[in-house]
Amino acid sequence: MNIRTVLLIRVSSSVDKDVEHPQFFDPPYALKCIQAGLEQRRDLVVRLLDCWIRPMSVPGLLDHTASVRPDLVVLSASSFDIDVADEYVNSLKAREHPPLIVGIGQGFYHHRDRAREQTQKYDAILLGEPEQEFFRLFDQMCAEGTTDGTWKSDYRRSFDDGKRFLVEDPDGLAFPSYTQEELAAYQSIFPVQVPRRVVWGYLIATRGCPHSCMFCSEVMRVSTGKRLRSRSAAHVADEMDHLAKQGVNICSFQDDSFSANRKFMQSLCEELIRRGSNMPWMARVRVDELTYDLLVLMKKAGCSMLGLGVESGSERIIKAMHKQGVDRPWAGLCRQIFGWTRDLGIGTNAYYVIGNPTETREEIEQTIQLALELNSDSIQVHFYTPYPGSQAWDLYKDQLDESVSKQLYHYARPLLSLAAVSPDELVKLRSSFYKRYLFRPRFALRHLGRYGLFYLHNPNIFWSLLGIRKIF
Repeated sequence: MNIRTVLLIRVSSSVDKDVEHPQFFDPPYALKCIQAGLEQRRDLVVRLLDCWIRPMSVPGLLDHTASVRPDLVVLSASSFDIDVADEYVNSLKAREHPPLIVGIGQGFYHHRDRAREQTQKYDAILLGEPEQEFFRLFDQMCAEGTTDGTWKSDYRRSFDDGKRFLVEDPDGLAFPSYTQEELAAYQSIFPVQVPRRVVWGYLIATRGCPHSCMFCSEVMRVSTGKRLRSRSAAHVADEMDHLAKQGVNICSFQDDSFSANRKFMQSLCEELIRRGSNMPWMARVRVDELTYDLLVLMKKAGCSMLGLGVESGSERIIKAMHKQGVDRPWAGLCRQIFGWTRDLGIGTNAYYVIGNPTETREEIEQTIQLALELNSDSIQVHFYTPYPGSQAWDLYKDQLDESVSKQLYHYARPLLSLAAVSPDELVKLRSSFYKRYLFRPRFALRHLGRYGLFYLHNPNIFWSLLGIRKIF
């Protein structure tokens, strides 16, 4: 088959967009990597439409597709967008001379559990990390041809068997490039100690996470599996330079656990220091994977902010989550790590989860008390959500009907409660959590002292964060 035009689409629904909690949208990493690789090929037209930043209904998607006239559509969908993707595919395949369609994204895990019949109109579905496997599929499609707008291969069997593809050579991925519209849209809402207008760039340096948290799901991860696969430090530093040339002046590592491979972290920090990099960066890390010496090195290499999953102030809940990786009290470890980051001048954003299975009101209060004590620069409070693909999903999916399972979102009002408190009580407790944290005069004064100049240069982020008042 002669594939001349490829259309890449990330679909969107209202499930994770029409919520009161402040949030930001990061790039569709897999699609951006596929775009970068395809654009290196001659005589190929590549178009990318991200409906997270340019919302479009199914009729609008069909009209856009008709204007592009692609030979191949690559469709990325999350668990809360999968119905939109299916409606689009069903309509597109009903048209005369439809393109080939490849599905990627975590939404298709849901289909394996609940709705396999919905996948029949996709020509292939790649579970896991599609960024490298896609090009083997693409070359096969180009070589074999089609019949009546359909194409059959072993990739259907791979999906039925639940095979997850992995990026085995992360240094082999092409560097994505971004339009000015994308750079403006993919703006983090974390305040950082950078006194200028920030333009965010996003990277994935390591793939895989060796831990077994009950609530963790591929729905919310950027990688697949436990086995760690890291890029070379030089390759990551080169991509940071690549982003800087596009106008990026702060980078965010979106790795599932940036600190999981300590040897890589040390190597990257040393490489950035050797190059004299002045690019500030942030990353998501685990408190049980950090040491004081490592934090010192990270600070020297430009680390400005860390996102740390504290999750709960209850030792019972932490153990039930399978969260802890060291044999010592979790709260005490968190106090130590947050004390070190404060001493070193590294900003912190702490993540908390309420509504855990069997969690009581008293245990949620323990979490609030720990948060007040740790006193991070910002917090995010999520509702416990048993996403498809998590251990929690396997335990509780029989309690969820088909419609509810596609509406799950950790910022939205919980549709069910697995805790010892009702969904309405959880909503009130989250509101109380934020009020008690943010409305402390000493916290507010300290926060504005540290981030006032940042907000002056980035008023859009200030107003986005102020949207938290809606949940009160």
